[in-house]
Amino acid sequence: MAATTVRPITGMLRRGLMLDLGLSLGIGFVMANAYWYGYHMPRTNARDAYYKKLEEERAARIGA
Repeated sequence: MAATTVRPITGMLRRGLMLDLGLSLGIGFVMANAYWYGYHMPRTNARDAYYKKLEEERAARIGA
């Protein structure tokens, strides 16, 4: 029975881990920015504009 020599697999785990971490962090960063600037900030600006308009109307009614 002949013993077969299998070369050790070196560096593949580290390379795969770096690729997975890099892609995960990159995609996470892109998605976080898409949410922040595509949804959160426009909604926040719309809310602030609405309350500013209400405050201006209230101030005009009171005459202050």
